[in-house]
Amino acid sequence: MTRPPSSDVDLSILRLPREDPPARRTPSWRKWLAGIFAVGLVLLALVRLPPFSESIPDVDTVAVRPVGAMIADSPLTASGYVVAQRQASVASKGTGRLEYLGIVVGSRVKAGDVIARIEQADMLALQRQARARLEVAQATLENTQAELQDARLAYDRAKALLPDQFISQSEFDVAANRLRKAEASVRSASAAIAAAEADVLTADVMVENTKIRAPFDGIVLKKFAEVGEIVAPMAGATNARGAVALIGDLKTLAVEVDISESAITKVAPGQPADIILDAVPSTRYRGTVEQIVPTADRSKGTVLAKIRFLELEDRVLPEMSAKVSFLPSAKPDATPPQEFLVPTASLVRRGNRTVLYVLEGDLAREVSVQELTRRGTDSEVRGDLSTAMNVILLPPPSLANGSRVRPRAAH
Repeated sequence: MTRPPSSDVDLSILRLPREDPPARRTPSWRKWLAGIFAVGLVLLALVRLPPFSESIPDVDTVAVRPVGAMIADSPLTASGYVVAQRQASVASKGTGRLEYLGIVVGSRVKAGDVIARIEQADMLALQRQARARLEVAQATLENTQAELQDARLAYDRAKALLPDQFISQSEFDVAANRLRKAEASVRSASAAIAAAEADVLTADVMVENTKIRAPFDGIVLKKFAEVGEIVAPMAGATNARGAVALIGDLKTLAVEVDISESAITKVAPGQPADIILDAVPSTRYRGTVEQIVPTADRSKGTVLAKIRFLELEDRVLPEMSAKVSFLPSAKPDATPPQEFLVPTASLVRRGNRTVLYVLEGDLAREVSVQELTRRGTDSEVRGDLSTAMNVILLPPPSLANGSRVRPRAAH
């Protein structure tokens, strides 16, 4: 058998078919991650958007009011003058012509300083006369004491000689009588000395009465007499001055104001106050009510109050005009009021509890309260409230803690 030539043979049938490479696949975990992210976005959108079936109610609100603070009292103001609470019109105890004056208006004096003196020549003469009588009495006492010593020696000798009959009874009696007279003379001289000392003391007082001294530390506010004028106690003489000067203690300055009888209940001792002087309007001085005079002026219908300065300056002078503003009493230990007034229409029952809803942003928060009493359309309650809160009027039955609401207006 003859083989066909190789050139006629079809070799293509011996070639294996070539397949295309398989397509590259995306890993399955990436698909899962993308799907989870897409689901999360959908859920977030559903959470942030309210359900189509939810309706937001419109509500009215009203502020919470503390009990007893429904009407605030306006500050009370009054006008008056600065007055030294310790002042004295200084006068002389004696009558005479003023010969020395050591003060002027504004002079500062110390207690016991001699600020003036009346003529004292006659008083000094009486003083010297009294002292001279005292010296005479003292000399007389020395003389009588010497006589008493001599009489006592004579009596002792006579007493020793009488038993032996060296002297007679009559001589002894003379010695005894002499001793008694000497003793009486000594007692008389001692009494005369006491009287003379009293006269000297009287003269010293009369001389001292011619000196006018400052009764306390202070400043001379007014001067009433000049050198050469007659001064007398109680100004008994014609054209005589009753006082020499007016002295005030500037440490006791206070503002005296007249308060209307209808407003006196707004002021109490110890109440703080602000003082503004017309002379220094830019400075505000702190003060306190020191006294409310317990009597009224029937002609003016006012009561006098005295407001003491807590801090004094040299610029504050007596008789300055001032304006006083009475402040509410400070109570650092006071606690916030625990009882409040709310509309009765804001209260609802939830089981065995009385609650109300307060507005916080656009949410309603439930607060449990205790209803104490009712005052017309308001109720007095106690609970965790404050005056900064607004309560919801006529809360819907479906309203719950955390519900969304839309406030219409705040009354």
